[in-house]
Amino acid sequence: MPHSAFRDPPGDDTPRARILLVDDTPANLLSLEAILEPLGQELVLARSGEEALRELLRGEFACILMDVQMPGLDGLETARLIRARERTRYLPILFITALHREAAFITKGYAQGAVDYLLKPVDPDILRTKVQVFVDLYVRGEQVKRQAVELVERRRAEEAAQRASELEQQLMGIVGHDLRTPLSVVLTTAKSQLSSGALEPAQQKAFERVARSGERIQHIVDLLTDFTRSRLGDGMPVMPRAGDLNEVCREVADELQVARPGRLIRCDFSRDSLHGVWDLERMAQVVANLLDNALKYSPESSDVRLSTWEKPDVVFLEVHNEGAPIRRELLPHLFEPFRRGDASRAQARTSLGLGLYIARAVVEAHRGRLTVRSSEAGGTTFRLCLPRRADARPPVSHASEADGAPAPMSA
Repeated sequence: MPHSAFRDPPGDDTPRARILLVDDTPANLLSLEAILEPLGQELVLARSGEEALRELLRGEFACILMDVQMPGLDGLETARLIRARERTRYLPILFITALHREAAFITKGYAQGAVDYLLKPVDPDILRTKVQVFVDLYVRGEQVKRQAVELVERRRAEEAAQRASELEQQLMGIVGHDLRTPLSVVLTTAKSQLSSGALEPAQQKAFERVARSGERIQHIVDLLTDFTRSRLGDGMPVMPRAGDLNEVCREVADELQVARPGRLIRCDFSRDSLHGVWDLERMAQVVANLLDNALKYSPESSDVRLSTWEKPDVVFLEVHNEGAPIRRELLPHLFEPFRRGDASRAQARTSLGLGLYIARAVVEAHRGRLTVRSSEAGGTTFRLCLPRRADARPPVSHASEADGAPAPMSA
C-alpha cells in the first residue's frame, strides 16, 4: 500500500481516536482491523448490534464501521438506536455490506443516520481515506475541547491570583496601619508607666507583661508586613547605602546576647570591617533571623558562630550551630513561608515560620543567595553570598564560593 494513503501514528500530545468495527463474521473484523491498523488509532471490535451498543456506553468514538446484515439487531436497527441516544446522535456511521444494492435500501440506510454506504469488496485505500477524515474531525474536536478546558483553568487561576493579590493588599493595609497604630499607643503607654518608677510590684509586673506582649505583636506585624510586601510587586523593597556589614553583625549579636544571657554568639571576622553598599537595616534583619534561628534550634550549652569573609566583589556570611541536623525531607521547603523546622511546642507558639522566608527574600533583593547545609557531624550552617554592591551582577556559583574561602579568624 502506498504510504500516502494513510497518516503516521499520532504523537504523544495528540489524542487517539477510537473506531468501532461491528460485524458478526470474525474474518471480516480481522480484515477491517488489518486495513485500519496503519492509522494508529484504537480499534474496538463488536460482533453484534447489542455488543456495539454496550461499547458505546463505555466511551467516545470517532466513527462506526458496521455491517448491515447481522442476526438479532441488524445494522439498520442498531443505527436507529444509536441515533435515538442524545450522546451518540451525531456519531458518523459507515455501512459496509455485500448485499442490497437497490437504491431504496441504500436510501433507508442513509435515513437511519449513515454518512456513507460502502459495498464489498471495499478498496483498502479508499476505506482508510474515508475513516481518516472522521478521525481528523474527532481529533480536532478533542483538541478544541482540551484548549477550552485549559482556557477555563487559566482564567480561574488568574482570577484566584487576582483575589489573592487583593487579599494581600488588604492584609498589608490592616497590619500596616489598623494594627500598628493602636499597638504603638499600647507600647508607648506601657513603657511610659514602667519608666515612671512609681508602680507597685504587681503593677510593675503587669506593665512588663503588656510591654513584652506588645513587642511580640510588633514583631508579628513586622513579619506579616514584610511577607506581604515580598509577595506584591517585584519582591522585597531595599534601599542600599554604604556601610559596614561587620558592624551590623556586632550590633545584632550584642542585642541577642542581652536577650539570651545564657548563650554565647562567637563572631569570627576575616577583617575588622566589611564595607559595601546594602540596605543595612534589612541586612540586620537577615542576620537577626539567622542568629535567632540558630539559637532556637541548638543546645543551650553550645555556642553559635557568626563568620564573615570577602572576595573582590563578593562577601560571605555564615551562621553555624551545633545540634541535631535538619531532616532531609524538610530542606527543600525550609525557605517557604509558614514553614517551621523540628520545633518544640513552645518554639512553635513563638514562631510564624516566616523568618527564613523573609531572610531569603531580602538576600535575593540584594541579588545574593542564601543556602543551607546540615548534617549530624557538621551541624547546621546557613551561608549568605552577597555582591558587595546591591546593584552588582549576581555572585559567583556555589562551587567558587567554597573554593579558596579564607579561614575566618577571630576579630
